[in-house]
Amino acid sequence: MQSFVFAFNAIMPLLLLALLGYFIKRVRLIHTGFIESLNNFIFYVALPVLIFVTLANLDDFSMMNWPVLLFSIVMVIMVTFIGGFVAYIKDMPKGYRPVITQAFYRGNFMLIGIPLALRLGGTEALAILALLNAFLVPLTNTLSIVVFKVYNTHNEIQKNIWKEVLNSSIKNPLMIGIIAGVLAMIPGGPWPWIRDSITLIPDTLDFIGVTATPMAMIAIGAQFEMSRVRVLASPIVVGVIGRLVFVPVLVFGLAMLMSIRFDFTGAWVALIALFASPIAVSSVAVTKGLNGDDELASQLVLWSTALSVVSLYFIIVLFRLLGYI
Repeated sequence: MQSFVFAFNAIMPLLLLALLGYFIKRVRLIHTGFIESLNNFIFYVALPVLIFVTLANLDDFSMMNWPVLLFSIVMVIMVTFIGGFVAYIKDMPKGYRPVITQAFYRGNFMLIGIPLALRLGGTEALAILALLNAFLVPLTNTLSIVVFKVYNTHNEIQKNIWKEVLNSSIKNPLMIGIIAGVLAMIPGGPWPWIRDSITLIPDTLDFIGVTATPMAMIAIGAQFEMSRVRVLASPIVVGVIGRLVFVPVLVFGLAMLMSIRFDFTGAWVALIALFASPIAVSSVAVTKGLNGDDELASQLVLWSTALSVVSLYFIIVLFRLLGYI
């Protein structure tokens, strides 16, 4: 019961924020132009700052469990290919395919995974997850750029895809935040001195970063159209089941098999946060910024977040019964 209460309390505030966005749009307190501007702020300012602050505040990589990191990277790449294959064999419209593919690998391991890890495994689990994030945040954002750049505005394969990916990677706000955050981790660099001496800078960045989650959920709720649920039912079902059922079963099943040879002790909580969390809130702003179908992305985030209360409950109970957490 405590596990269910925790999962419920961790996820419901996000749903309530989305409900707030839906309500204030319906009573016309905000309009479409404001939502568009809010999405731009999230993608170009709030999310890059949040990524920078998360990475810049890590001390070093001494606690890294390298086999777990390698396993996580391979799993993220694997489920990306599987997501794309599933979208293809289900004959989804080409405009839906990158959004569904992203749903498989882009979990909410920053906004839900981090508090989940802290609650289940304490500061040690949080430290492991933060170090994994230092590698997986760049990977997932790079994968998003690749997946969406595979299709142009006419949903056709681009000829110079790798050139386009490289240019987009350099200019993408999320990648800029990642690069800046990694540079800030360099020993002897200016960031530790700035953080300790000129506190107004990190304090300001913290204020900006914490706006990413609430503003993103409000924007998602404001974009939600109940009339579109029936039209988007098939991709919603595929994306949500893929993220909440298929990915955890595949990843945890392989991890349990490999645990005979590799030591996953202390990392199970981080793996739950990475691969059992619902679809990332940031996927909507990323989809919008990369000219994808942000309406479908919004529906996927909302439904996966709501249903993850159930899926996380069963996963947490199972792992406790097995003695992993």
